[in-house]
Amino acid sequence: MKQTINILTEKVINQIAAGEVIQRPSSVVKELLENSIDAKAKNIHLIIKKSGKSLIKIIDDGIGMNKQDAEICFLKHSTSKIEYTQDITSINTMGFRGEALASIASIAEVELKTKTKTQDTGILIHIDNSEIKKNIEIAMKTGTYIAVKNLFFNIPARKKFLKSDQIENKHILDTFSQIAIAHPHVGFKLINNELDIYDLKKTNLKQRIIDVFGKRYNKKILPIQEKTSIVNITGFIGNPIDAKKTRGEQFLYINNRYVKSAYLNHSIKQSMIDMIKSDYHPSYFIFLSISPSLVDVNIHPNKTEVKFEDEKSIYQILKSTCKRSIGIHNITPSLDFSTESGFEIPIPIPNIKHSEPKIKINSNYNPFNDKNNNQNTIDTLFTESNNTIKESSNGFTIKDIINIDKIYALLKITINDSNSINIIHKKHALQRIIYEENKNLLKNKTYKPQKLIEPVNVMLNKADLELIQDNKNIIQKYGYHISKISQDSIELDACPQNITNHEIITFIETLLEGIKDNNPNIDDIIISLIAKKITLNQSIQDALDSFEDTRALHVMIEKLLECENPFMSIHTSPCLVSIEPNNFFE
Repeated sequence: MKQTINILTEKVINQIAAGEVIQRPSSVVKELLENSIDAKAKNIHLIIKKSGKSLIKIIDDGIGMNKQDAEICFLKHSTSKIEYTQDITSINTMGFRGEALASIASIAEVELKTKTKTQDTGILIHIDNSEIKKNIEIAMKTGTYIAVKNLFFNIPARKKFLKSDQIENKHILDTFSQIAIAHPHVGFKLINNELDIYDLKKTNLKQRIIDVFGKRYNKKILPIQEKTSIVNITGFIGNPIDAKKTRGEQFLYINNRYVKSAYLNHSIKQSMIDMIKSDYHPSYFIFLSISPSLVDVNIHPNKTEVKFEDEKSIYQILKSTCKRSIGIHNITPSLDFSTESGFEIPIPIPNIKHSEPKIKINSNYNPFNDKNNNQNTIDTLFTESNNTIKESSNGFTIKDIINIDKIYALLKITINDSNSINIIHKKHALQRIIYEENKNLLKNKTYKPQKLIEPVNVMLNKADLELIQDNKNIIQKYGYHISKISQDSIELDACPQNITNHEIITFIETLLEGIKDNNPNIDDIIISLIAKKITLNQSIQDALDSFEDTRALHVMIEKLLECENPFMSIHTSPCLVSIEPNNFFE
């Protein structure tokens, strides 16, 4: 009988492991940067070509490796971090499982140059498809040089599913930022397609945040600090007034390792629950120091997810720490005694005699008397008349519109021989009409921009500026015109009509968030956002006043029923409230 179960070769095992550890070019960047950090490098250069698909090169001035270590480091599970199982509970370095270099070498062409301080010469090892092609001594400085070329060249299926250069570059920049923020004592340089993106000097944490994300963060972040027997917390939290609708710069570190934790993110957001809207997000750069024995970072190959032994206590401590920092640095009221010599004395209000309100009651009213019964009025309220509107494209027929006041009107809708009484909110209805008209104009690209009296400057970090540069045409097709792109900001000199300066910034942030998430519906999201802002800023009072004329109201309702969603306002509240007699009185 033919054997059906086979033992995989080492090469295939490494390629399978690479699928878990090396998911995209940014995964290689992460592993190599962390190796340089663990090697005590003081300066690290990252060089990228074609979003890392053709080249990822890292040069550092760390302690390097000797010949024996250089040869063995590409073997699976080769590591300098642990020797016994119990060592795992006291890991303080970045990586420890020894999978990264073996995985990278199985799916790319790798060249390693390295030298220690005690050696006279370095070693060069060239690996292609897990096979060592060259192993020679060379002259070089102390440190390590490693180049990864033609990523996934032997796994076409994986290479095929890589995203565009723009998206892959974004992931690389995110990874670079995560590591650079955590190690301000290390100098970092990033070159992408021969362009200098970052040149970060050794500094402190706050200055590193400013260097990466822009000068605007100098006044946007508040320091936090707390020491407890369970966890020590340091870092910075964004001022609540600067929270954004799109997710801002959110960096959480456990023992200097970047992690993702929805649970702790919720804790941070809860600390400012009464200061920001529920759909807004704060920025933060927070470092938690905790005993390695109390946290498990090994639940995912990328080590970005964590589990805590006592997560509820950490949640409460983090929430309290953030809340206190906001109170101390931002919200605490103060009196300036140097400018005022006395307190304000309220001016007394003169006594005014108020008359008792009187209510007029018709003592002769009898609800059981036919003469006073309103049934006849109800019966005649919706009788046939000449003010019937023609049937809309949606199959609705409107009859007998009655103005109640400046806000509401009453009407009868007939569809498929079924009648319903409806109350219409005039303002909501008009806004729905204008909103959908603006959406159609934007979809057809016929909305004309207006020149701004003064250009609007939007501060951005370098990663976002890269995305803006690549998507400049998308921005301009919606009526926004970028007149200048500098090192840390963009300048706009035109935007759609009735858009405020603050809303320009909201638009840019929403666009960037959609691009980062690779959202296929970003066009629809942007169009809806701009159309809504234009509608809300548009003056409609004259039109509302005209609805006192029933004929003008007829035209408006007819237009409303031609809308895609005639029954819902742009605030998601009703334009029309329907009362179906057959169901309402049951």
